[in-house]
Amino acid sequence: MSIAGQRIVIIGGSSGIGLATAKAAAARGARVVIGGRSVERLGTAAAEIGAETETHALDATDEHAVKAMFEGLGKFDHLAVLVPSAPDKTASTRLVDFLHMEVGQFETVFRNRFWSQLYGIRHGAPHMTPTGSIVLMSSSQPRKTIPRYSASSAAAGAIEALARSLAIELAPIRVNVIAPGFIETPGTSHIPTERRAAWDRIAEAQPVKRLGTPEEIAHGMLFLMENSYATASVLDIDGGYRLT
Repeated sequence: MSIAGQRIVIIGGSSGIGLATAKAAAARGARVVIGGRSVERLGTAAAEIGAETETHALDATDEHAVKAMFEGLGKFDHLAVLVPSAPDKTASTRLVDFLHMEVGQFETVFRNRFWSQLYGIRHGAPHMTPTGSIVLMSSSQPRKTIPRYSASSAAAGAIEALARSLAIELAPIRVNVIAPGFIETPGTSHIPTERRAAWDRIAEAQPVKRLGTPEEIAHGMLFLMENSYATASVLDIDGGYRLT
């Protein structure tokens, strides 16, 4: 039940939760492979992670790029694809109520949150060891949503449903989901002022009275990788948000 010596692939591992997970995995003796769009950020992340971190530049929403990366990667043990719902810092400003949201915005969110993970599994699973695991990224939204998050909620719900099917189809590879609440990451600095104020009100109403950290989610990611009896699980780490 230890990841020491195992090979872990984290697409989206150059910042935020992905980087925190890569650091924590390396600290436990795992061999880490990270993927991301920016060569510069990958280099910076690799220096922070240390050890012998392997990096790959790719767009996780490009299936051909994902397939090519895994074909040249060789065998590995665990996989996580941690791509944000929003492709850039301006996307959150276009999240409005359902009847006024452009259909294209739903497509954007699904391409980033759902399809990127599907591509990773589809092309990564054939190269995984049978004792390995996949950890998918959902959110608290399927259990407690807020206005204007219909696209994110739908994409997260789709990921959780996919995980239940894949836990059967890909067995003995284990498939689990982590569902973070509101987490303070570099990306949260780009959300509109009004929405950030709403986040702060939500955080204050939670039992823990604050936003979460990437490191707290990383600990949950590694728990799901190391616990060999966990599959088809959804691990909520949300500060009690769903209770408010």
